[in-house]
Amino acid sequence: MVKSINPKFWSPRIPEIQWVGMYCLILISWLVLFLFGIYQSHHPVNFFDFDDLIGSLISPHYHHLDFMFLFGMWGIMALAMMLPSFVPTLRVYEDLRSTGSGSREGFWVLTLGYVTVWLIYAIFMTVIQIYLISLNILPDAMGDLNIYPIVILFLLAGIYQLSNFKDRCLTYCRNPLLIFLARGEVGLTGEFYSGIRFAAWCLGCCFFLMALCLITGLMNIAWMGLLTIIIILEKLPDLGKYVSKPLGIVLIATSLIIYTFQ
Repeated sequence: MVKSINPKFWSPRIPEIQWVGMYCLILISWLVLFLFGIYQSHHPVNFFDFDDLIGSLISPHYHHLDFMFLFGMWGIMALAMMLPSFVPTLRVYEDLRSTGSGSREGFWVLTLGYVTVWLIYAIFMTVIQIYLISLNILPDAMGDLNIYPIVILFLLAGIYQLSNFKDRCLTYCRNPLLIFLARGEVGLTGEFYSGIRFAAWCLGCCFFLMALCLITGLMNIAWMGLLTIIIILEKLPDLGKYVSKPLGIVLIATSLIIYTFQ
């Protein structure tokens, strides 16, 4: 006789099909990121200047693979680094679903809204990086990095960590229930906009930390792994307050040390 499943064992926190899919998406993102890193190490890319970038977007006569390659790196990096920190929000949503306030389809629609914002961010950072390369502020794949962008970006990231706006963003990142309670729309539309709103607060929280990849290298797996751990830790309700502010001090100190010993 087949034994029935213990309802206490089969809970929303045990990986159902959507959780298997989510964890596979995270693993695939990191795998692709790793393969991107291997490819770039053997085939370094010299990116076009800003005029060529704009041309690639408006004319079929321009070659646009450099833009798409760089966007792909930013997009995969955003998914690999930010989806793990989105898991607690999905846990909260699953708890709400168990009370009848959500749906299984809503799980993925919520994720779609979240991912949409980060892909828009990836486009933005792609344009910014190519523009900075065209101004010789950042090097292309073959060049050497100037010390001043490193100092400035670490300093800005550190100051931002200590700002009140960062604290406000972390409030929502640490308490996603606040976003779900504030949603005005119902159904899948509401889930999509909730994903967008949560990603917006998450972007406000992690913008400068992610931007550090401009100077540390998009395919620096060790650095991205460290940043992912930091992002996850500072969003934990109890532990996060012991991570965010000290991290700001460390970033500022790093900036000053680099400038002093350049």
